[in-house]
Amino acid sequence: MLVISRKAGESIVISDNIKITVLSQGSDKITLGIDAPKDIRIVREELIETIEANKTSSERIDESDFKSIARLIKNKKNTGKKY
Repeated sequence: MLVISRKAGESIVISDNIKITVLSQGSDKITLGIDAPKDIRIVREELIETIEANKTSSERIDESDFKSIARLIKNKKNTGKKY
């Protein structure tokens, strides 16, 4: 990993077509501006992690889980119980 220090208003350039500029800096965060071609996908890392976690959890649900959920819903409607 390359580590570079920048102040507000300073930039770095990646591959001649991506420019990252420090717009402002506070005590606990910085604000970045990213100028890149529209075909370059830019996503915050925590969103990618959330998407991957959701994919993993949905893959673990099998048909028996769906049947169990369906039974609970059916029983709830028949008994009038609220969960």
